[in-house]
Amino acid sequence: MNAVSRFFLRAKHWQIFLLVCGVYFVGQVALINSLSPAPSSQGTLVKGDLRDGFVMALSALGIFVWFWSMGTFFSSITKTELKLKPGFFRFALVYPVFYFIFFIANFQNFKPAFIAVMLPLHLLAMLCMFYILYFVSKSMVLAETGKPAVFYDYAGPFFLLWFFPIGIWIIQPRVNQLYSDRRRVELSPGEAK
Repeated sequence: MNAVSRFFLRAKHWQIFLLVCGVYFVGQVALINSLSPAPSSQGTLVKGDLRDGFVMALSALGIFVWFWSMGTFFSSITKTELKLKPGFFRFALVYPVFYFIFFIANFQNFKPAFIAVMLPLHLLAMLCMFYILYFVSKSMVLAETGKPAVFYDYAGPFFLLWFFPIGIWIIQPRVNQLYSDRRRVELSPGEAK
């Protein structure tokens, strides 16, 4: 586990809230400040849109890193027979960021062909976002209970993660508890020697 994961797993709910929402707010301010009322040329517009896509992707980085930290940690402490396969989870964390940059960079090309290409890509990005919520919420319940879980069992964490500004205040203390319990278990055998 790296330092970034440890930070996100040990941080208090208010720290996660400030980091995630703060990075998002700064990204939005930078995006608004970068908008020019009348671009001088089409090349400038496209370059600006690509830059705006990067700013938006960076502004979402905090929440994606939080999801990644939780998902990998929960998966690592879940019983082997209950673990969810992490392959699509990894893809789901990366794809929406690149899709969003691509979408913002090409938004001015609003033609029927563009819609035909973007619609399936957009639907895949939405699927990825829901899969991230599913993976993290179900993995958390599996790690907490050690028993198989159905949607009813992890629906609460799923919706709390979906509405993350509110969910951070409830989910992060549970993450802190699981992390401290895991650390205590890891340290116990060493202390006995």
